[in-house]
Amino acid sequence: MRNDTRKITEGAMMCALVGLILFINRQLGGMIEYAIYWILSFPILIYTVRYGWKAALIPAVSMLLLSLMISAWTTVFYLASALLCGIGYGYGVYHRWKHANLLLLTGVLTLFSYFITMVLFAAAFGYDLQEDLMLAQQLVQQLQIVNGELTELAMIIAVITSVVCAVLQTVCIHLFACLLLKRMNYDIMPMKSIFDIALPKWFASVSICIWLLFLLKNMLKLEGNLLVGITSIYFIDCIILCAECVMDVMCITILYQKRLIGIICSLLCIAGLMFLPSGTLIVWCGIISIYQNFRQRWKRGVIHGTIGRS
Repeated sequence: MRNDTRKITEGAMMCALVGLILFINRQLGGMIEYAIYWILSFPILIYTVRYGWKAALIPAVSMLLLSLMISAWTTVFYLASALLCGIGYGYGVYHRWKHANLLLLTGVLTLFSYFITMVLFAAAFGYDLQEDLMLAQQLVQQLQIVNGELTELAMIIAVITSVVCAVLQTVCIHLFACLLLKRMNYDIMPMKSIFDIALPKWFASVSICIWLLFLLKNMLKLEGNLLVGITSIYFIDCIILCAECVMDVMCITILYQKRLIGIICSLLCIAGLMFLPSGTLIVWCGIISIYQNFRQRWKRGVIHGTIGRS
């Protein structure tokens, strides 16, 4: 009886918290749902971890009914996708899934949500596919990446952008969920340290080959689908290597306890990827980092009091 009372009380508190977020979102003109709607998944996520997915269905339906009273229908969809993601993630934590499985499930659900809002019903959610494609074509022309095949490349850039946004949102949900659950003293699977996350060295070799093919595309007279494919792979490779550089900056920040400098340098790495000289430098810094395995050396420095000494 006491356990049922606690379930009802906590479910009501989670509904009230979601209602407060929806009210603030309405007062701000929908800024939350367009920027960080994924924060709506945390109340139901915590409830699912505590009581299981079957018990979480009742407060989830209550949250949807509440949103119908105080929100637009687009907000209702964002809330529904956030609730689905939260229940799925909470189910995985409840059954002690590995972090890779949690990330995969969250990523698939997030990507599905992006597909619905940005492709199937783009106009209803305030997105214009034609305008996005035109902006991508202008970007390709300004950067002078290719001379032809602008439409195909612009379409691929739009898809890559959506996938990258989904991946970033997945990482945000995962990290915030782990932080919340750890602060609430829940027993979750231990995460890898950022010092232990490393790409294999063969990836750096493949990146060099991709970079050379992209650099020598005019000399090799690459055309058509092959040129579009090489350019698309080059974009994806640059994003991954930029993430490698950002993780190196984060490790240096941890070593020297300079958080503000680390945040500024990480943002500069991401912004610098858009400009050719700095972008090339960031790409090669990422390749060198993979070959030299700096983070493992820095990890030994943390353990032994020196950086890079065995």
